[in-house]
Amino acid sequence: MTDNKAFKRAVRRLAERENLPYAEARRRIMAEDSAVSHQHPTPDVSALAGLPYTANRPVDLRLAAAIVGACRAGCWPCQDFLAHRLLEERATIAALAGAVYSLWPTAGPLASPATRAWHPLVRAARDSDGGTAVMAAIDRMSAKEVADLLDDALDHWALGGADVTPLLLDLDAAGEAESESRAADRPPSYRLFPGTVTTSYGPLPVLLLQPATADAGAEDLRGRCRWQPWDLTVVPGLDVTWRIRMDIATRSLREIVHVDAEGFDDLDLWVAAEPDRLPDDWWNLVDRAQQVLLCGPVDAGDHATPLDALTAALTAGELLAVLGRARFQ
Repeated sequence: MTDNKAFKRAVRRLAERENLPYAEARRRIMAEDSAVSHQHPTPDVSALAGLPYTANRPVDLRLAAAIVGACRAGCWPCQDFLAHRLLEERATIAALAGAVYSLWPTAGPLASPATRAWHPLVRAARDSDGGTAVMAAIDRMSAKEVADLLDDALDHWALGGADVTPLLLDLDAAGEAESESRAADRPPSYRLFPGTVTTSYGPLPVLLLQPATADAGAEDLRGRCRWQPWDLTVVPGLDVTWRIRMDIATRSLREIVHVDAEGFDDLDLWVAAEPDRLPDDWWNLVDRAQQVLLCGPVDAGDHATPLDALTAALTAGELLAVLGRARFQ
């Protein structure tokens, strides 16, 4: 590869454009080629080319696909290198950021000041199909502000590779009947969808909670459980008072509980009626991570993908989450 004429022309152009020694230009071209071609899963980002947020400026789809793939693979070296390269491609950043932030009613509390200031422009552009103001605002940003916007957007793209398996665990044993009085005494109940989400630190086991009774839902998770809002970006910090207890003998989920300051259970969120063996890959992931992300409420059966269900909950202002500790017993 390093002997072909196209490669040498690219090195010379870079050396002339940035006033670099030939050897340094050659090293940078080889590093870029290595990062872009690194073997990460390559997502389809072709839709970026048709978005209005670039004011008709070209989008580097190859570079966009490479950095999204690096994010979803948790490959920091490639992500850092490609992010530096993307700072020169502001239209591509506009497309990447616009594709995700046009969906959210707010930029989220964890977004940078630059992203929060820019967010209203992209929401307005989504409704008007005009991206001139969006692109002009990015052109006016400092290098740090553009880097912050890109970093925020990539948090969303990383999660876009979420894979939540459609495994339904019911609270009650199949065919079990219960009286109205027993149902009234029982706390709010949920169905669970185990799966994984991709984070910058690698895959993380997740349990999506779908309300199974009328009193289950955002009000219960916010009030009784005291979960915090989640904007689908940064995973919450570990809360050791939430325990996800796993049964080693049956390789099943036993219960999800909250413990008090002395370690005694003070809230039962979910208790298995009977052992239900979990998929081996999910069980092994919990064993490695020792943590599980709990999030909800979602209506998994009413949406095409788990990410759609999470997005709908976020848009409704009802998505809550907590990161609990797994315990094997």
